[in-house]
Amino acid sequence: MNRHAIAILGAASLLALAAASVPASAQNSGAQNSGCRLQRDAKCAGANLEGRDLRGVNMRNADLKGAKLRGANLSGADLGGADLSGADLRFANLGGVALFGTKMVNADLTGAGLRHADIRSDTDISNAVMPDGKRCQTPSVGDCKNPAPVPPGKQPLR
Repeated sequence: MNRHAIAILGAASLLALAAASVPASAQNSGAQNSGCRLQRDAKCAGANLEGRDLRGVNMRNADLKGAKLRGANLSGADLGGADLSGADLRFANLGGVALFGTKMVNADLTGAGLRHADIRSDTDISNAVMPDGKRCQTPSVGDCKNPAPVPPGKQPLR
């Protein structure tokens, strides 16, 4: 085997090792292409993760401000302490997600699935649009206070 062939094999081995260290759900999701590393304390503000399979990822304390997560599957993920302010979570699967201490101010959850989501009393959903299309009042921590329909002209993200 010549030096060139050995170098190619070495590069392939390194790529395989790198892929093995990323959660399987993230490997298949293409999330790495967004420049966002799916891990605790991630810096993913504005990342485009639409439609991604992010089941079970640990993104505790992540910065996901303004992230595009429309239609993403986040079931079983740990988003405790994460900042999802202004995030687009329309039609996302948030089933069984840990949302304790999560900041979701102005997030759009229209049509999102929240079955068995762990929303604690310290989750800030002020001014968020809930799955039924109603907007929470400010402040709304722990539960949606005085939900009201979103007025025409101020519709959630499309």
